[in-house]
Amino acid sequence: MNESVIGVDVGGTNIRVGLVENGLSLTRKETALTTEYKEPDKIFKSILDMIKKIDPDHTAKKIGIGLPVPWPDEAEKIVDATNIPGLEEVSVDTLRSYFPGYQVFIDNDVNVVALLEAHYGAAKGRKNAIYITVSTGVGSGIIIDNKVLRGSHGYAGEIGSMIVSGHKKNHPSLYDGSLESLCSGLALEEESKVLYGEGATSALLFEHYQTNDEEAKKVIDLWVEHFSNAIASLMQTIDPDIFVLGGAVIHHNPWLVEKVAECTRKKVFKNLREKINIVINQFSTDAGVIGAGYLAIHQSEGEI
Repeated sequence: MNESVIGVDVGGTNIRVGLVENGLSLTRKETALTTEYKEPDKIFKSILDMIKKIDPDHTAKKIGIGLPVPWPDEAEKIVDATNIPGLEEVSVDTLRSYFPGYQVFIDNDVNVVALLEAHYGAAKGRKNAIYITVSTGVGSGIIIDNKVLRGSHGYAGEIGSMIVSGHKKNHPSLYDGSLESLCSGLALEEESKVLYGEGATSALLFEHYQTNDEEAKKVIDLWVEHFSNAIASLMQTIDPDIFVLGGAVIHHNPWLVEKVAECTRKKVFKNLREKINIVINQFSTDAGVIGAGYLAIHQSEGEI
């Protein structure tokens, strides 16, 4: 894997573009705010501009793009782009036309990280794994027998819509009690604003938690309760070897992992309790870009 490729991670908050060399090494990176480019034309032209900055000599010939949308086999257009509505109904051919001179490979943004972690990262050597990201939203990539589980329509892994509580707090486009409406970075930010005023962030909430603030403790303890509901349900339906957690909320608060594991063990069959294995992803905050690069290399070779 000595070739250089472009990895593009289009998230709900940021667009990250990087030059990935030797398969797994990120050597240059550019970042932009997703909210600055709501129209598809502006999004993809901005990506091309960033590509030109990191690879002015066009050494890379392949681009891998991870998008926050369901992605079935043989996808022809983007559907259900909840985080970036402007992308809905854009055809794959139109998307590829923005990048002349490149082979372009596309997949769900969480799936590409799940594959990366399964083959080279924290889940290496495990046949069955679930990668979960907790950042702007919540999503997962499910690996069964070393391959991504897509389902019949490309929606497998969309666990943000999983109902984990009768709690009535919700976000637009999500059902009451869904995992994303209760456990995402945006959900925690909203809780922080309720407690500490407009402008408060999820980071401030965790700072207060570390000082034993009782109100912050209630919020985080409830977060653990809800998140462990999801893990327990997945453990008893998919039965993976390992759960790999990533995303900004986890990276900034790694101690959450053991709290979630401890709470999950109380909610599964007795024989499964000691089989609960939850770890942090190996590729950290650059996982989306490197995973997209990994996609470009291996899908072009027919390995994915």
